[in-house]
Amino acid sequence: MMNVSDCAVTMVPSLKNRALNYGDGCFSTMLSRKGHIQLLDRHTKRLVNDAKKLKIINSKVSFSIDDLKNLIKTFALESYNAAKQSTETKSVETEWQIVKLLIARGDSERGYAPSMDSAPVFIPSAKDYYPVADHTVSLGLAHMKLAEQSILSGVKHLNRLEQVMAKIELADHEGVDDLILTNAKGLVIELTSSNVFYCIDGIWHTPCVEKSGVNGVMRQYILDYMQRNQIICNVSDMHVSALLSAQTAFSCNAVTQLVPVSHVSIGNESTCYDIGPSQCLAQKISDEIAKEKS
Repeated sequence: MMNVSDCAVTMVPSLKNRALNYGDGCFSTMLSRKGHIQLLDRHTKRLVNDAKKLKIINSKVSFSIDDLKNLIKTFALESYNAAKQSTETKSVETEWQIVKLLIARGDSERGYAPSMDSAPVFIPSAKDYYPVADHTVSLGLAHMKLAEQSILSGVKHLNRLEQVMAKIELADHEGVDDLILTNAKGLVIELTSSNVFYCIDGIWHTPCVEKSGVNGVMRQYILDYMQRNQIICNVSDMHVSALLSAQTAFSCNAVTQLVPVSHVSIGNESTCYDIGPSQCLAQKISDEIAKEKS
């Protein structure tokens, strides 16, 4: 049985790496403050679960949540300390960094079929992050549709071409900050790089990601928070037109946390949201996350 000590950690993968050739792997993008990762338990659990779904972890290859925690903790702290030492070259100092860990199945010769006993390659990266306080986002509707693939649904795999094309489309949408992505039936799935929650008549809703979309770490945290605090939230399929009936909404991911939505435009119709409830919820969740230890 191969374990994490047999695997390579590199910032420069080889040209034979399956991540480069086939998008064969998974990743997680994390927020680090002073070298400490927020929601580390959830990120590592998601990485291991995704690696199992992709069969990177199998009967011949294994690594644990604790293995990933140790790797990420060490890298995040080293990255922060290195950034601190180079502050004299920066005009603005920040205690925040975005840390990403990419797990590739490994290297292989030509062909889609992988070797099930190839050693995974861990590819970490980090960059400084400058949070923007009290900002909001406005939403439009993407023309492109997300495909349904139950085998990969919820997985943060490396094939992000749908999101790339959505970002290209976003550049052509004037007056909006992000786009709502739907499936072929017009059901809301997610935003270009975030999940979405919206409230209709006092009931929160978030899209189901069982057939497409990403089950984001922050989405999971918010759902758990709502359950603990007896806030009703339905995880369900809902047509995009329902967003026009919402009173408040927010986007969320592990880096930006919760960002209130100011308004949504769908076709010729638009709705302005009350950002107050989303701001209040965002502050409570941010305060709770800040108390957690990585």
